[in-house]
Amino acid sequence: MCGIFGFVLEKPVEMAHVFKVLHRLERHQYPSEPKPVGGYGAGIALITSSGKVDLEKVGKVNGSPAGRLSKVCRVAQASVLVGHVRMPSPNFMETAHFKETAQPYMAQCSSGLSIVSAHNGYVANYEAIRARLGEKHVFESEKVGLIDSEVIPHLFEELLDAEKNPSKALDKLFSTIEGANTLSLLQVEDKRLFLHFVHKGKTRGLHVWKNKNGEIIFCSRKEPLAENFGHMLNSGGFRECVSIPYGEEGSFKATFVFDIRLAKDK
Repeated sequence: MCGIFGFVLEKPVEMAHVFKVLHRLERHQYPSEPKPVGGYGAGIALITSSGKVDLEKVGKVNGSPAGRLSKVCRVAQASVLVGHVRMPSPNFMETAHFKETAQPYMAQCSSGLSIVSAHNGYVANYEAIRARLGEKHVFESEKVGLIDSEVIPHLFEELLDAEKNPSKALDKLFSTIEGANTLSLLQVEDKRLFLHFVHKGKTRGLHVWKNKNGEIIFCSRKEPLAENFGHMLNSGGFRECVSIPYGEEGSFKATFVFDIRLAKDK
């Protein structure tokens, strides 16, 4: 079980604030939890001023993965970002040192389309999904050993191609993946940006804030975000529109659509 964090904003955020959230999130642990949210890898995906997706990840290190990530990241600001801190499932623990097993994951196997995912949970049928996807798709983690999370963006890419409709593709994704899962998906096209959410079962949680301008901020936990983004939430008029606490059974799907110029104009 891992932690996710991200935003789609009109004005860019200093990356120093992003890394503070990730650092706090990876250490966050409720008294009833056996392990913290992360500590075994971290990563970010953001949209650059040219509209391209920039992905940076680190595996388990001595100390804070989020701290190490802040040292290798060369971007100063971001207005569209998805972040992740990793706590591997027991069967994936031995892979934690490899950055190829850290998230976010990205699929770019279809022309003019990028799918970025950050996932918390366990896709119980990931091996069957991988077999179904075939050789068209290239999986970064297969260099080490396929990670369940990486099938998600590739499956969604395939479903978009088949359904020709993001809403129908998301419905199909929701019904296909098995297990307890929370995930965010960035669907990056030439002129539009989609931010999708899926939650089913019991996970680390999901909280989403939105303001009247349509901007979105999300995180697995309220506390790390409130500590570092509290002023932005208040001054930006953000209101919590989704609240699924840790360990609470839930079922949720949502899609938010943006003009890609949100990213390109910065």
